[in-house]
Amino acid sequence: MFQTAADAATYVKAGKATVTLKSRRTGTHFTYKVRKVPDKPGFFVSLLTGPDNETSFSFLGVIWAGSHLKATTKSCASTSAPSFRAFAYFWDRVVERQCQPPDLEVYHEGRCGRCNRKLTTPESVARGIGPECWRKAS
Repeated sequence: MFQTAADAATYVKAGKATVTLKSRRTGTHFTYKVRKVPDKPGFFVSLLTGPDNETSFSFLGVIWAGSHLKATTKSCASTSAPSFRAFAYFWDRVVERQCQPPDLEVYHEGRCGRCNRKLTTPESVARGIGPECWRKAS
């Protein structure tokens, strides 16, 4: 689990992040993949919708530079769906404002958010980005 909003924001914007958000109030959780849009300033967001946690992701929306999560005609959920609202809340509070809401836990999957390699050092596991990618991102 990320300890700071800054680490969570750096991780999710690295380009190949998989993040799980869990509500401390309800226990509800959702898992998302966040990928950089090739050759454009933005991110594609997908939601885990099936039993295979490697391949069962469906397109949820897009975030362009300086904007919020937007649904498209290909989105798997409406803007009122709990999964959509949870990610929009996370992006607005944690990524954009860099404040850690007390009712939200943010987890990564143990792989680098930039290159997707397995993380092995304690520092890398804590921040969600490996040492080589951290140097490139800093």
